[in-house]
Amino acid sequence: MGKLGIVLGTNELSALLYAAMNSVISTSLGDDVGVFVTMDGVLAFKRESEIKTSTKSSLTMTESPFDLFGKAKKTGKLKVYACSYASSLLKLSRSDYSELVDNVAGITTFMIEFEDGKLLSVW
Repeated sequence: MGKLGIVLGTNELSALLYAAMNSVISTSLGDDVGVFVTMDGVLAFKRESEIKTSTKSSLTMTESPFDLFGKAKKTGKLKVYACSYASSLLKLSRSDYSELVDNVAGITTFMIEFEDGKLLSVW
């Protein structure tokens, strides 16, 4: 089995869905997946989630990205990290994040853990 690291830098709905779909598919295939949410991405993972939707988007949600991330978490193969730098900029602490977030960490920690895997950047 492999590893997939996803860097998620936005709280835009279509990007969240894309990252969540990749997470659930990869974990169901047995891969270890880490999602590093940074910059505006951390806003989506707050207890009071802030999701941005595009007025041009034709997406109709049948399942939320958080339901998909939850399915991936249930496999035991997904870890979600909130960026320590973005958290500091936005004055967010670990307690401000939803139960999906495993840890607040820096990009270096994340990159070391997933350096031998594939990396997907979603902005």
